[in-house]
Amino acid sequence: MVTIVALAVVLLVAFPTTGIGRRLREVLVDQTARRLNGITPGRFAFYAALGAAGLILFGLFEAEGLRLFSLFTPELILWFGMFDVALFLDIFILAAALGATARFRAIGGALVQGARQLRVSLRPRPASRSRATKPRPARIDKAGSIEPDPGRMAFA
Repeated sequence: MVTIVALAVVLLVAFPTTGIGRRLREVLVDQTARRLNGITPGRFAFYAALGAAGLILFGLFEAEGLRLFSLFTPELILWFGMFDVALFLDIFILAAALGATARFRAIGGALVQGARQLRVSLRPRPASRSRATKPRPARIDKAGSIEPDPGRMAFA
């Protein structure tokens, strides 16, 4: 296996412009770079957690832990892929529903406002009244003494 990889690297370096060199560069370099460029921070965190789980299982159970890890890893990766796609689909459906709800609320608000304006414009207006001010009644202020009225005081 090592000899095949070494031969591929030598061919890639020695003959970069030939058909074999271009094909090896496409397969070994360009496709790998495209796939690595597509890794998101969420996927990186998932794969790091998956690697940590594998190391923990190996540390706790040694060879049996690696067997257990190798059994559940493919299903876990498929589950994560389905969850990832389903999450994006759910977000898209939720955004469409919220957009439709917002449009319906805006249309309903416009209809209510239009009905109010129509009702106000059709309502009969009261006759105009005179705007003359009426005199206020005079206020009587007792500016006399501050002491209480002696007639009201009871002697004990």
